[in-house]
Amino acid sequence: MSSAANSDPYMEAIQHGFGFARALGLRCAPAHLLVGVADGRGAAATALRPGAGRQPIRALVAALPGTGAGDGAGARPGSGGYVQMQAQSGALGLAKSRNQHVSPEHLLIALIDQATGPVLDVIRRAGLDPAEVRQAAAAAIGAPGLPPIELPPLTPAGTLDRPPLPVAELNDRAWTWLRWRQDHLPIDRLRRPADREALLHLERAATWQLADRLSLGDDQRSSPRRQHDQAVAERVNQQRPGLDQRPSREERAGARAVALTRRYRRWRRYRIFSFSLRNVTVGWAAWFGNRRVGLRDRWFRLRTMSAYRGAPQP
Repeated sequence: MSSAANSDPYMEAIQHGFGFARALGLRCAPAHLLVGVADGRGAAATALRPGAGRQPIRALVAALPGTGAGDGAGARPGSGGYVQMQAQSGALGLAKSRNQHVSPEHLLIALIDQATGPVLDVIRRAGLDPAEVRQAAAAAIGAPGLPPIELPPLTPAGTLDRPPLPVAELNDRAWTWLRWRQDHLPIDRLRRPADREALLHLERAATWQLADRLSLGDDQRSSPRRQHDQAVAERVNQQRPGLDQRPSREERAGARAVALTRRYRRWRRYRIFSFSLRNVTVGWAAWFGNRRVGLRDRWFRLRTMSAYRGAPQP
């Protein structure tokens, strides 16, 4: 990180917030960004100074129990990375709308308007009024009467670290169709780990096609896939235990790359090949690997088409 970036109060607040979360062994959540603002400098940090006899913001956030998502009333600051991303986007949008450089004050306004349970609870425990803290931050950016800002939407459910929607909230038509597929999985055709991977790929492709056919919204596109993935994997593991012991595709690709690098080093002793050969051969391995997986998945689909005959229309 450059010295210029380190001298930026906004970036300092972000870095302090992420560093504090990392020290707690957690992903950064809105309450951790609040610590970054309070530990910084300027009007926002001044507005977050605790009342007489109250603990500082840092100590209050560190004392919050649990490792929850930090995205709802009474939630705790844990794996809510997607929520702090919304707060940062809100701060950037507010600064841009006012033709200002983003500052800790913009971030503090976004955090309070986001109204997550831990942030508001910590501010109140520090003996402060969230409305007064927000007013001080708004005055510092020249907008004392600033109305609540419009935050960007959260990342769709089931993407990044945001949990998917529960089954009860999924689109009825979509989940009914996916449940039919779960009941007709060709598990008896699975003989080796590659078959298991092909089945998972086939079912994931089916969920994306279903989302397109039903024109599902963002939250309803990824959530059924995540829930369906889990249901399919559980059924396969129950009826064909042991097929999930194969190394992941990324691990196999890494092993191939290491093997090719070692082979190249042996070849180089005889000065037969140029330095560029290593990159070329690694690229060939990835290309042929992708083609092989694609052919395998198509062959498995052809072998199992009969299992899905009579599927209802979604």
